[in-house]
Amino acid sequence: MRTLLSSEKNLNFDGKATPLKTALFLLVCLAWLLPGLTGHTPWKNDEAVSQGIVHSLIHGGNWLSPDLAGEPYLTHPPLYYWVAATFAEWLQGLLPGHDAARLASGCFMAITMIGVALGAHSLFGPHAMRVSVMMLIGSVGLVIRAHEMSSDLAWLTGITWTIVAIPLARTRSALAGIFGGLGFGIAFLSQGSLALGLLLPIVMLTPLLVPAYRPQHALRYTLLWILAAAPCLAIWPWALYAHVPHLFGLWWSVLGYPVLHPTLWLAHDAIPTYYLGVAAWFAWPAAPLTLGALWNGGIRGLAKPQTRFLLFVLLVMLLVLGFCTTPRENNALPLLLPLALLASGGIDSMRRGASSAFDWFGTLTFGLITTVLWLGWVAQLTGQPARIVNYLDTQLPGYHATFQPFAFGVSLCLTLLWVVAILRSRQSARRALVNWTVGMSVSWMLVMTLWLPYVEASRSYQGMMRSLAQAIPPHAGCMASSGLGEPQRGLLYYFLNIRTQRLELGTHTRCHLWLVQSRPQESFAIPAGWRLLWTGARAGDRNERFQLFEY
Repeated sequence: MRTLLSSEKNLNFDGKATPLKTALFLLVCLAWLLPGLTGHTPWKNDEAVSQGIVHSLIHGGNWLSPDLAGEPYLTHPPLYYWVAATFAEWLQGLLPGHDAARLASGCFMAITMIGVALGAHSLFGPHAMRVSVMMLIGSVGLVIRAHEMSSDLAWLTGITWTIVAIPLARTRSALAGIFGGLGFGIAFLSQGSLALGLLLPIVMLTPLLVPAYRPQHALRYTLLWILAAAPCLAIWPWALYAHVPHLFGLWWSVLGYPVLHPTLWLAHDAIPTYYLGVAAWFAWPAAPLTLGALWNGGIRGLAKPQTRFLLFVLLVMLLVLGFCTTPRENNALPLLLPLALLASGGIDSMRRGASSAFDWFGTLTFGLITTVLWLGWVAQLTGQPARIVNYLDTQLPGYHATFQPFAFGVSLCLTLLWVVAILRSRQSARRALVNWTVGMSVSWMLVMTLWLPYVEASRSYQGMMRSLAQAIPPHAGCMASSGLGEPQRGLLYYFLNIRTQRLELGTHTRCHLWLVQSRPQESFAIPAGWRLLWTGARAGDRNERFQLFEY
């Protein structure tokens, strides 16, 4: 490494591959990907729901139709949960179940990153491969979601490989057919019928609208595409129909019935312009860099087949997501793909003044974030500055930090490496992007190492579940519930192996325990004969209150 550093006094990020730049690129990818995949319990929303489903699968649940705390879960098809449960079973005894399951997210993200690099190679040549991945992982909206247990990550993987196969078909029709079909199958098994509405128009219309991307051997490409996708589209539904026909009927109402009835294609709560606004920050810096690249390219740039193809993909995504989905930030994940590729293809056309401003903004932003994170961590250990300590105590009363040598050493080394990379790199648009992405990775790593105990204490349900378990009388029997959300039901089953009988479903129960989830300011009538046995909440959570009653 010392020889490499001496031979390249200043790093020139010009798209040419060298051993040093390749090593730094892989280091940045690992520093972004690995922190956060292990070391903490499931957190609220997608993580909690996914862990509840995975726990059910590996403890006697039906792999053809996953359930959440005993009830069929129809929101997403089961591919992600199959992979997560497989990791949990393979690594049982080596890692906690939730950490092992979360490795599925890292696996899908790694495959997505490879697909993005392949797509950039097909569209713009080998010099765009690394910069496209940097553009993707530098996106503000991806960093947290990429490290959660969520079926949306498998959905992003499927979309990526379906779309990048289209330009690849110009020269490698057979390989592109296999990649595209498998990608579509993954997308279908991750998101269901939305994959049909989002991806089929892109696959079918691109050869007509962008003739440059017609497959070299159309028949071979189409046949292999269908053969690769068919198992994913047919085997699971057929097995479900053959073995659990009543559950197949439930799944068909979600996956098949809406496709056959156009009146159901539009979401009743859709906001067509929602994702335009979300993309402005969710896909930062890819979104503004894409606008800059289109502006610099002018009419000649718009005439390029790469640009027209990616703009068509982006347009279809905005229309389908805007009209057919409930407004939700996670639904914006597919937009990152065309925006990251468009921005990476135009990165070298960025004007010097714009690249200098972007570099200055990124360095200042993450320099400030890194400084605050280090200063806050020191304040937790030393008690100074008092103003920071008081603020942290207000957010999470009773928390006491401890020094962790390994986390400190890793964080310090990567922070210093970021400083060295900034000082040794030459001024260019690519350098600005690298500095941004490395700054993002360092900030994320600091949160997931130095600050992980604090974040875990504020977001974990484990302490609350432990307190609830101690309050449950021995041989209490069943438990009724009111107001429990999907995340809470999933974690109640994961931590305490309790499946409540939900009163919202009209369940007539004779349980002597009743668990209620509500907001602290809400009041409700307590039926005669019930007495409060326990009350609790997550540390620092002001929006949830749990109460256990006994009859």
